[in-house]
Amino acid sequence: MSEQPLRRYGAVMGVCVLAGMAAGAVAGVVSATSDEASLGGAALIAAAVALAMAAALWACFRWWKGLDEAAQEAHKWAWWWGSTVGLCFAGVILMTLLYGAGDLGEAPIKSILMLGTAIVTGCQMVGYSVAWAAWWFRRR
Repeated sequence: MSEQPLRRYGAVMGVCVLAGMAAGAVAGVVSATSDEASLGGAALIAAAVALAMAAALWACFRWWKGLDEAAQEAHKWAWWWGSTVGLCFAGVILMTLLYGAGDLGEAPIKSILMLGTAIVTGCQMVGYSVAWAAWWFRRR
């Protein structure tokens, strides 16, 4: 990969976007052409997502090896502290929503799971971003 940080980051993002689009296309075709409860369809989607994740991990590993020690330490510190604090916020939000939800009634389980996943992932990403910026700000 290139020695320029933005170019390296862009290459990683490009691989991740293309892999995600490919997995999404497979999922879309399978969903449009087969029964939702089909074991074969679920296996095909799982394989496509696993391949997309493998491609993304490969790209991230190459990007990681190109970082200097300070940048690696910033990311490790931010992931530990930022995502941990974000996970704590997500727990508070989810427990509050669960308490106030009462009977969930007709809410489909997929929607509930997706909302929970989005809340956890979003809180972890925000926490990571804030911690990463704080790490660099304190050392500049």
